[in-house]
Amino acid sequence: MKHLKSFFSFTIPLIIMLVTFSIYLLINKVVDNYKSNITNDYSIMVIANTPIGTLDTISGIKVKDVKILKKEKIIKDVKKNLSESSLKLLKTKLPYFYQVYLEEFPTTFKLEQIKKELTSIPNVKRVETFSSDHNKIYSLLILIQDIIIVLFAIVLLLSIFLLSQQIKIWFFEQSERITIIQLHGGSLLYSSKPIIKVMIISTISSIIIVSLFLFFTINNIAILIRPEILPLIPNMTDLQYDIIKIAILACIIPLITFFGLLVQHKLK
Repeated sequence: MKHLKSFFSFTIPLIIMLVTFSIYLLINKVVDNYKSNITNDYSIMVIANTPIGTLDTISGIKVKDVKILKKEKIIKDVKKNLSESSLKLLKTKLPYFYQVYLEEFPTTFKLEQIKKELTSIPNVKRVETFSSDHNKIYSLLILIQDIIIVLFAIVLLLSIFLLSQQIKIWFFEQSERITIIQLHGGSLLYSSKPIIKVMIISTISSIIIVSLFLFFTINNIAILIRPEILPLIPNMTDLQYDIIKIAILACIIPLITFFGLLVQHKLK
Protein backbone atom coordinates (compact mmCIF):
# COMPACT_ATOMS: atom_id res chain seq x y z
CA MET A 1 0.00 0.00 0.00
CA LYS A 2 2.86 2.34 0.89
CA HIS A 3 4.61 1.58 -2.43
CA LEU A 4 1.36 2.24 -4.30
CA LYS A 5 0.99 5.58 -2.52
CA SER A 6 4.58 6.51 -3.45
CA PHE A 7 3.95 5.42 -7.05
CA PHE A 8 0.92 7.71 -7.41
CA SER A 9 2.70 10.54 -5.58
CA PHE A 10 5.42 10.43 -8.24
CA THR A 11 3.28 9.57 -11.27
CA ILE A 12 0.51 12.19 -10.95
CA PRO A 13 2.82 15.28 -10.88
CA LEU A 14 4.81 13.82 -13.78
CA ILE A 15 1.68 13.18 -15.87
CA ILE A 16 0.35 16.71 -15.25
CA MET A 17 3.75 18.19 -16.18
CA LEU A 18 4.09 16.07 -19.35
CA VAL A 19 0.50 16.72 -20.48
CA THR A 20 1.13 20.47 -20.14
CA PHE A 21 4.39 20.07 -22.06
CA SER A 22 2.67 18.07 -24.84
CA ILE A 23 -0.01 20.80 -25.15
CA TYR A 24 2.81 23.36 -25.41
CA LEU A 25 4.40 21.30 -28.23
CA LEU A 26 1.06 21.11 -30.08
CA ILE A 27 0.46 24.88 -29.74
CA ASN A 28 3.99 25.50 -31.02
CA LYS A 29 3.26 23.39 -34.10
CA VAL A 30 -0.01 25.25 -34.75
CA VAL A 31 1.72 28.65 -34.49
CA ASP A 32 4.62 27.54 -36.74
CA ASN A 33 2.16 26.08 -39.27
CA TYR A 34 0.10 29.26 -39.34
CA LYS A 35 3.24 31.39 -39.73
CA SER A 36 4.35 29.19 -42.62
CA ASN A 37 0.94 29.45 -44.33
CA ILE A 38 0.82 33.21 -43.92
CA THR A 39 4.36 33.59 -45.24
CA ASN A 40 3.46 31.64 -48.40
CA ASP A 41 0.20 33.52 -49.06
CA TYR A 42 0.90 36.95 -47.66
CA SER A 43 2.28 39.79 -49.77
CA ILE A 44 2.74 43.55 -49.48
CA MET A 45 1.43 45.72 -52.30
CA VAL A 46 3.74 48.51 -53.45
CA ILE A 47 2.54 51.15 -55.94
CA ALA A 48 5.25 53.26 -57.58
CA ASN A 49 5.46 55.82 -60.37
CA THR A 50 8.70 54.33 -61.68
CA PRO A 51 10.21 50.82 -61.44
CA ILE A 52 11.69 50.13 -58.00
CA GLY A 53 15.16 48.63 -57.60
CA THR A 54 16.10 45.20 -56.27
CA LEU A 55 14.82 44.39 -52.79
CA ASP A 56 16.91 41.87 -50.81
CA THR A 57 15.88 42.74 -47.26
CA ILE A 58 13.34 45.08 -45.70
CA SER A 59 13.79 46.09 -42.05
CA GLY A 60 15.99 43.06 -41.43
CA ILE A 61 13.58 40.53 -43.05
CA LYS A 62 14.68 38.74 -46.22
CA VAL A 63 12.57 39.23 -49.33
CA LYS A 64 11.54 35.90 -50.86
CA ASP A 65 10.13 37.25 -54.13
CA VAL A 66 9.00 40.45 -55.84
CA LYS A 67 6.31 40.08 -58.53
CA ILE A 68 5.28 42.91 -60.84
CA LEU A 69 1.63 42.99 -61.87
CA LYS A 70 1.37 43.44 -65.61
CA LYS A 71 -0.34 46.66 -66.67
CA GLU A 72 -2.15 44.80 -69.46
CA LYS A 73 -3.88 42.56 -66.93
CA ILE A 74 -4.97 45.52 -64.80
CA ILE A 75 -6.27 47.42 -67.85
CA LYS A 76 -8.10 44.32 -69.10
CA ASP A 77 -10.17 44.23 -65.91
CA VAL A 78 -11.39 47.83 -66.28
CA LYS A 79 -11.34 48.55 -70.03
CA LYS A 80 -15.01 47.63 -70.52
CA ASN A 81 -16.08 50.80 -68.74
CA LEU A 82 -13.56 53.11 -70.44
CA SER A 83 -13.39 54.85 -73.80
CA GLU A 84 -10.39 54.56 -76.16
CA SER A 85 -9.01 57.95 -75.14
CA SER A 86 -9.36 57.07 -71.48
CA LEU A 87 -7.56 53.76 -72.05
CA LYS A 88 -4.64 55.53 -73.75
CA LEU A 89 -4.42 57.99 -70.86
CA LEU A 90 -4.60 55.16 -68.36
CA LYS A 91 -1.75 53.30 -70.09
CA THR A 92 0.51 56.34 -69.79
CA LYS A 93 -0.50 57.32 -66.27
CA LEU A 94 -0.91 53.87 -64.71
CA PRO A 95 1.73 53.31 -62.00
CA TYR A 96 3.72 50.14 -61.38
CA PHE A 97 2.20 47.54 -59.04
CA TYR A 98 4.44 45.14 -57.10
CA GLN A 99 3.70 42.21 -54.80
CA VAL A 100 6.47 41.74 -52.22
CA TYR A 101 6.73 38.31 -50.55
CA LEU A 102 8.79 37.93 -47.36
CA GLU A 103 10.73 34.97 -45.94
CA GLU A 104 8.85 35.27 -42.62
CA PHE A 105 5.67 36.87 -41.40
CA PRO A 106 6.48 40.17 -39.66
CA THR A 107 5.06 41.40 -36.38
CA THR A 108 2.85 44.52 -36.23
CA PHE A 109 5.85 46.60 -35.16
CA LYS A 110 7.95 45.22 -38.04
CA LEU A 111 5.16 45.93 -40.53
CA GLU A 112 5.17 49.57 -39.49
CA GLN A 113 8.93 49.69 -40.06
CA ILE A 114 8.56 47.96 -43.45
CA LYS A 115 5.85 50.39 -44.51
CA LYS A 116 8.04 53.38 -43.56
CA GLU A 117 11.07 51.92 -45.35
CA LEU A 118 9.15 51.18 -48.55
CA THR A 119 7.43 54.57 -48.50
CA SER A 120 10.84 56.27 -48.25
CA ILE A 121 11.86 54.79 -51.65
CA PRO A 122 11.72 57.56 -54.30
CA ASN A 123 8.52 57.61 -56.42
CA VAL A 124 6.69 55.05 -54.22
CA LYS A 125 3.14 56.37 -54.00
CA ARG A 126 1.49 53.87 -51.68
CA VAL A 127 2.16 50.75 -49.62
CA GLU A 128 -0.61 48.35 -48.55
CA THR A 129 0.18 45.68 -45.95
CA PHE A 130 -3.32 44.04 -45.69
CA SER A 131 -2.28 42.71 -42.31
CA SER A 132 -5.17 43.45 -39.95
CA ASP A 133 -6.90 40.05 -40.18
CA HIS A 134 -3.65 38.06 -40.11
CA ASN A 135 -2.34 40.07 -37.18
CA LYS A 136 -5.45 39.42 -35.09
CA ILE A 137 -5.21 35.63 -35.50
CA TYR A 138 -1.41 35.61 -35.20
CA SER A 139 -1.49 37.78 -32.05
CA LEU A 140 -4.12 35.49 -30.53
CA LEU A 141 -2.00 32.40 -31.24
CA ILE A 142 1.10 34.07 -29.78
CA LEU A 143 -0.92 35.01 -26.67
CA ILE A 144 -2.08 31.38 -26.26
CA GLN A 145 1.52 30.22 -26.76
CA ASP A 146 2.75 32.61 -24.06
CA ILE A 147 0.00 31.51 -21.65
CA ILE A 148 0.93 27.84 -22.19
CA ILE A 149 4.64 28.64 -21.57
CA VAL A 150 3.78 30.39 -18.28
CA LEU A 151 1.42 27.55 -17.31
CA PHE A 152 4.07 24.94 -18.14
CA ALA A 153 6.69 26.83 -16.08
CA ILE A 154 4.31 26.93 -13.08
CA VAL A 155 3.41 23.22 -13.45
CA LEU A 156 7.11 22.32 -13.84
CA LEU A 157 8.07 24.14 -10.61
CA LEU A 158 5.07 22.63 -8.80
CA SER A 159 5.99 19.13 -10.04
CA ILE A 160 9.60 19.53 -8.88
CA PHE A 161 8.33 20.73 -5.50
CA LEU A 162 5.92 17.77 -5.11
CA LEU A 163 8.57 15.25 -6.19
CA SER A 164 11.14 16.73 -3.80
CA GLN A 165 8.63 16.65 -0.93
CA GLN A 166 7.87 13.00 -1.65
CA ILE A 167 11.60 12.12 -1.68
CA LYS A 168 12.15 14.07 1.56
CA ILE A 169 9.28 12.18 3.20
CA TRP A 170 10.79 8.87 2.05
CA PHE A 171 14.24 9.80 3.44
CA PHE A 172 12.61 10.77 6.74
CA GLU A 173 10.59 7.53 6.96
CA GLN A 174 13.59 5.38 6.02
CA SER A 175 16.20 7.26 8.11
CA GLU A 176 16.81 4.32 10.48
CA ARG A 177 17.14 1.83 7.62
CA ILE A 178 19.52 4.15 5.74
CA THR A 179 21.66 4.62 8.88
CA ILE A 180 21.95 0.83 9.41
CA ILE A 181 22.91 0.23 5.74
CA GLN A 182 25.53 3.01 5.93
CA LEU A 183 26.96 1.52 9.15
CA HIS A 184 27.47 -1.72 7.24
CA GLY A 185 29.37 0.12 4.49
CA GLY A 186 26.47 0.71 2.10
CA SER A 187 26.32 4.03 0.26
CA LEU A 188 23.42 6.46 0.43
CA LEU A 189 22.69 5.74 -3.24
CA TYR A 190 22.54 1.98 -2.53
CA SER A 191 20.17 2.53 0.39
CA SER A 192 17.92 4.60 -1.89
CA LYS A 193 17.25 1.65 -4.24
CA PRO A 194 13.53 1.31 -3.30
CA ILE A 195 12.70 4.95 -4.07
CA ILE A 196 14.77 4.80 -7.29
CA LYS A 197 12.73 1.78 -8.44
CA VAL A 198 9.47 3.64 -7.71
CA MET A 199 10.77 6.67 -9.65
CA ILE A 200 11.75 4.52 -12.66
CA ILE A 201 8.34 2.78 -12.73
CA SER A 202 6.54 6.14 -12.32
CA THR A 203 8.60 7.73 -15.12
CA ILE A 204 7.96 4.86 -17.57
CA SER A 205 4.24 4.80 -16.67
CA SER A 206 3.86 8.57 -17.12
CA ILE A 207 5.64 8.46 -20.52
CA ILE A 208 3.31 5.69 -21.73
CA ILE A 209 0.16 7.43 -20.43
CA VAL A 210 1.07 10.84 -21.92
CA SER A 211 2.16 9.26 -25.23
CA LEU A 212 -1.22 7.53 -25.47
CA PHE A 213 -2.91 10.84 -24.60
CA LEU A 214 -0.95 12.56 -27.39
CA PHE A 215 -1.80 9.87 -29.96
CA PHE A 216 -5.47 9.97 -28.95
CA THR A 217 -5.56 13.79 -29.20
CA ILE A 218 -3.94 13.82 -32.66
CA ASN A 219 -6.07 10.99 -34.05
CA ASN A 220 -9.30 12.57 -32.75
CA ILE A 221 -8.43 16.21 -33.34
CA ALA A 222 -11.45 16.69 -35.62
CA ILE A 223 -13.78 15.70 -32.77
CA LEU A 224 -12.01 17.75 -30.09
CA ILE A 225 -11.87 21.12 -31.87
CA ARG A 226 -14.21 23.19 -34.04
CA PRO A 227 -14.16 22.64 -37.84
CA GLU A 228 -13.12 26.25 -38.58
CA ILE A 229 -9.90 25.76 -36.58
CA LEU A 230 -8.92 22.54 -38.41
CA PRO A 231 -7.06 24.35 -41.26
CA LEU A 232 -4.64 25.73 -38.65
CA ILE A 233 -3.69 22.23 -37.46
CA PRO A 234 -0.55 20.89 -39.19
CA ASN A 235 0.05 17.29 -40.24
CA MET A 236 1.65 15.55 -37.26
CA THR A 237 4.13 13.43 -39.20
CA ASP A 238 7.02 13.83 -36.76
CA LEU A 239 5.14 12.78 -33.62
CA GLN A 240 7.96 10.42 -32.62
CA TYR A 241 10.25 13.42 -32.00
CA ASP A 242 7.68 14.88 -29.61
CA ILE A 243 7.50 11.56 -27.76
CA ILE A 244 11.32 11.61 -27.43
CA LYS A 245 11.18 15.17 -26.02
CA ILE A 246 8.49 14.10 -23.53
CA ALA A 247 10.55 11.04 -22.52
CA ILE A 248 13.72 13.14 -22.03
CA LEU A 249 11.84 15.64 -19.85
CA ALA A 250 10.21 12.82 -17.86
CA CYS A 251 13.66 11.34 -17.13
CA ILE A 252 15.58 14.56 -16.46
CA ILE A 253 13.23 16.20 -13.92
CA PRO A 254 13.06 13.26 -11.44
CA LEU A 255 16.83 12.67 -11.82
CA ILE A 256 17.73 16.30 -11.12
CA THR A 257 15.30 16.42 -8.18
CA PHE A 258 16.52 13.14 -6.70
CA PHE A 259 20.26 13.78 -7.03
CA GLY A 260 19.83 17.35 -5.79
CA LEU A 261 18.16 16.07 -2.61
CA LEU A 262 20.70 13.24 -2.36
CA VAL A 263 23.54 15.76 -2.26
CA GLN A 264 21.60 17.87 0.24
CA HIS A 265 21.00 14.79 2.43
CA LYS A 266 24.71 13.87 2.27
CA LEU A 267 25.74 17.37 3.33
CA LYS A 268 23.51 17.07 6.38
